[in-house]
Amino acid sequence: MRPEGTQFSKSAKNRESVQNLGTIAHLQYYFARTGLLDTATGRVAKGRKAGSRTSSGNEPPLSPMEGDMSVLSFPSPDGTMDHLGEGFVDSPLDETASLSWEDNEPMMLPPTVSTYKNNPVYLPPPPDMTVLRRELRESLGEAMKHLRELEKGFGAEQKVDVDQSSWFEIQGLNLLDVTTLAIRAAKNYYTAHEEPQRLYSLKSERTIRKELYEVLEVLKRLAIRNFANGVQPYETISIKQWVVDIGKLLDTEEEKEKQEQEERENWSWREGDWTGKERERELLFLKSFDSSSETLPDWTEPKDGELPTPFLAELQNGLRLVHLHNALVRKSRRHFEEIKSYHTDTAKPYRCADNLRYWVKAAELRWDIKLDVDVMGIVHGDDDAAWKKLDIALLKWCQGVREEITSEWQKQKNQARTPTLQIDPNYETV
Repeated sequence: MRPEGTQFSKSAKNRESVQNLGTIAHLQYYFARTGLLDTATGRVAKGRKAGSRTSSGNEPPLSPMEGDMSVLSFPSPDGTMDHLGEGFVDSPLDETASLSWEDNEPMMLPPTVSTYKNNPVYLPPPPDMTVLRRELRESLGEAMKHLRELEKGFGAEQKVDVDQSSWFEIQGLNLLDVTTLAIRAAKNYYTAHEEPQRLYSLKSERTIRKELYEVLEVLKRLAIRNFANGVQPYETISIKQWVVDIGKLLDTEEEKEKQEQEERENWSWREGDWTGKERERELLFLKSFDSSSETLPDWTEPKDGELPTPFLAELQNGLRLVHLHNALVRKSRRHFEEIKSYHTDTAKPYRCADNLRYWVKAAELRWDIKLDVDVMGIVHGDDDAAWKKLDIALLKWCQGVREEITSEWQKQKNQARTPTLQIDPNYETV
C-alpha cells in the first residue's frame, strides 16, 4: 500500500521547506519505486519519447522530479485546491501515473529490501600443519644445499678482482634469499602451531626467538658490508647450525607425535561396547589424564547409607576435578577456558565450594555441558541427594568430554595429508 498523507502541525504548515519535502515514508517509497535507491537492480521508469503527445494533443504532465514542485496543487478534504503549504500533502507518487511501466510487473519489495546488499566476507581456511612442515623442510633443504656449495670454495685461496667481487655479491644475495625464506617458513610454523605446549616443551619459546634473531643478525652484517670478500666460514657455520637444529626439532616432534598416537591406540576406553559398565569406562578415561601421584579409587554406584563413596570423597574439595579439566583442555585441539585461578589449600569449606563452582562453570563454557551440582551439600557432606547429583554430573561430564576429544582425534587421523612434494631442478623434459 502507498503511504497515506501526513497531517502536519500548525508550525510545520508555515514552513515552506517542510511542506515541499513530504515524509520519510513518501520519499522511501518513491525512490524505491523509481529505482533511485539502487540503480543496479531497481526498475527505472521508462522515459517518454521525444515529441510524444497525449490523445488531446498536449504534452503529458511532467513528473515531480522533472517539473516545478511549487506549482503543483492537490485537492483538500473540502474539495478546494490547496498548494503544498496547506492542509494534507499527498505523496509525490500520485504525479507519476503518466509514467509507463513494464507489463506483468512483479510485486515490488519494501524499500529497505532493495537497498540491502549482502557482501560475504571470505575467510581463508586455517593453515595446515602438514603443509607448513613440508614448506619448512623444503626451505631448510634449499638453504643447506647453498651452504654446502659455499663450503667447497673455502679450501683454496682466490685472488679478489672485479669479477670475483661480483661473484661474491651473487653468492651472498643467493644465500640471503634462501635463508630468509627458511626463516619465514620457520616463523609461520611456530606461530600457527596447533599444539604450542608440546613444541615449547621440546624447546622454549625464548630459545627459538633467540636463534632466529642470531641468524638474522648474521645476514644483516653480511649485507651491511655489501658481501665484501664473500661469505666467511664462521657465517656459514652459524647459519648451518641453525638449519641443523631446526631439522632435529622437527624430527623430535614427529617422533613424539607418533608415540602419542600409539598411546591413544592402546587406550581400551576409546571403543567397544560398555553397556552396564559406564562407570568403569569413565574411570579408565579419567586415569589416562590424571597426573596425581595417588590413584583414583574404584567408581562404584552410590547407594543409600554408603555415601559418600571413596571415589566421590576423593573429589569433594574440587581440586582434582580442576586439574583434570585443565589436563583435558590441553589435550584437546581447542585450548580455551582453562581454570587458571583456584584454591590449592582446601582446609576451609568455602574454598572447596569455590573449586567445585569453577569446575561446573568451566564445564558449561568449554564443553557445553550444564551440570546440576549441590555444591554446599557436597562440601558439608551430610546430604545423600547431593552426592547422587555429583555422581550423575560426573558421568555426564566424562561422557561429553570423552566424545569430543575422541572425535577430534578421529578427525585428525582421517584428515587428508598433503604429500611432501619436492621438485628436482635437474629434471629435464624431452
